[in-house]
Amino acid sequence: MSIAVSLVGSDDRDFVAKLRERGFRAASVALSELEAAHPMGSKGPDAFVFDVRGLSRLPREIGQAKRQFPSAGIVIVAKALDPTEMLEAMRMGVNEWVAEPLQIAEVDAAIHRVARVTARPMMGKTIAVLGAKGGVGSTSVAVNLATALRAASGQPTLLMDLHLAHGDAAVFFGVDPHISVLDAIENIHRLDETYFKGLVTTTKAGPDLLGSSNRPLQGGVEAMRVRSLIEFAATAYRYVVLDCPRSDATMIEAIDAASTVVVVANQELATLRSASRIANDLRMRCGADRVKLALSRFDPLSDIRQADVERVLGGPVKYVFPSDYRTAVAALNRGEPLVVEPRSRLAESFEEFARDVAGLPARPKETAKAGLFGLLGGRR
Repeated sequence: MSIAVSLVGSDDRDFVAKLRERGFRAASVALSELEAAHPMGSKGPDAFVFDVRGLSRLPREIGQAKRQFPSAGIVIVAKALDPTEMLEAMRMGVNEWVAEPLQIAEVDAAIHRVARVTARPMMGKTIAVLGAKGGVGSTSVAVNLATALRAASGQPTLLMDLHLAHGDAAVFFGVDPHISVLDAIENIHRLDETYFKGLVTTTKAGPDLLGSSNRPLQGGVEAMRVRSLIEFAATAYRYVVLDCPRSDATMIEAIDAASTVVVVANQELATLRSASRIANDLRMRCGADRVKLALSRFDPLSDIRQADVERVLGGPVKYVFPSDYRTAVAALNRGEPLVVEPRSRLAESFEEFARDVAGLPARPKETAKAGLFGLLGGRR
């Protein structure tokens, strides 16, 4: 199928005809008519080409188009290579910049570069995991979920550590990546399958890892860039697991792209108070059907029962992981997800969690330990 291109704001009457000669499904749209031509909720083109040669500054419609159609690539056609304007354009989500003297072959190549990234359908399932409070084990949940998904499905799986600096997912896998998620975000305009594969680290446990950076973060990052990274990853992997910081508003906004959001809490009052706020905020943002609740280090003898947790959090606890401190610490010290050695109830609970999240069939009954879910259910 040919690439759909919207040529915006061009006074060059031959421009759209030249694009059509190149095989594009091209349409010319005036800047003032952009919203009417591509209303909210419509599919949108595979790529926008903004012709700014007759303008004194970049139009705000560029940013609006990127926000409304985040999967569409954007090409700027300008009089010159202006570093200041190019930086501004990059912040607005522009992927390519073509300057005069204009060669239609250059525009053709630029469109194909951005459309190759953005026009591919999202095939993967994205699961975001975030803790209601520090220390609840959300990174362990994310790492073991990714590992169990890879083992159960045999499909390409990625763990993306969205703690942009000094995250711990790499420690759980026993690797030391030299390229990070921050590098990917900073070079989002270069993103294609070959470049992306050079960013990730393959782990012995099975999943690929796009790890956190060891360098301090200078300033913030744009949620649109993070969301674009997540959406691209879902075109390359069947399963993408996101280890998310709970206190970063940019990341919370970016995980709108996730299929499922898992909030991890435990049986502590301070954690449950935070979990209640986070879960309610996410239900409003993502929809209640996409937000799932999980309890880590579950103690069936705790004074705070599962029914109490569900009452405080305003919904059912979908997943429960039993407390097993020694097994968890031993796996961490080995640099190996604990599901690699599936001999504990905790490992088994992660495996069942992964199968449920992915919609995979449960393991055959003869291989499952009897009474597991009776134990996990706890007393109510």
